[in-house]
Amino acid sequence: MYIPALIKTAAVIFQVLLLIACNNKSKKVTVQEITLQDIKQEERKIEPPPPPPPKTNPPKVEISAAPKKCFVNEGLKYRTLITLYYDDNEAMGIVNSEEPGSGKKRSTGFAGARKGNEYTMEFKQGKPPVIGEGAEWTDKPWHIKRSGGSEILQIIFNAKNIETNKWEEIVFEFKLSDCID
Repeated sequence: MYIPALIKTAAVIFQVLLLIACNNKSKKVTVQEITLQDIKQEERKIEPPPPPPPKTNPPKVEISAAPKKCFVNEGLKYRTLITLYYDDNEAMGIVNSEEPGSGKKRSTGFAGARKGNEYTMEFKQGKPPVIGEGAEWTDKPWHIKRSGGSEILQIIFNAKNIETNKWEEIVFEFKLSDCID
């Protein structure tokens, strides 16, 4: 008896589906021709950009250049001018050496570290300029000392002592001078 009930249920479901299918009559579809003129597009209102903010003066920024000092040594044969730029930890500059009578000039850049009034410098472009015939640059620190209300740059050179004719470490002094750009 179980099988006939199953068949009876399947037959009822089939009849319901058939009835639903018959009631759905095909609907006529009509086609209407549309042209571009018939299409109306919504116009978007484009808002203008906001006005620029009122002009104000930008904040003033002070750019301070590194302090600069110049020192000169008027030797027997050469005039040497050292231009020194520095901040709390670093220093750099140029040594200009000139033989006044001949017009021979040589400039060499240097850079290094600063600690207080002591400067440890290294020449960046090879050989340092000539300071004199009997003197050679060393890698000893340079010092700035105050003397008589002014400053003096002291640099240790290997130089020939004119009295003993022997090479020794001699301190050359460079006086504070106006910087000529």
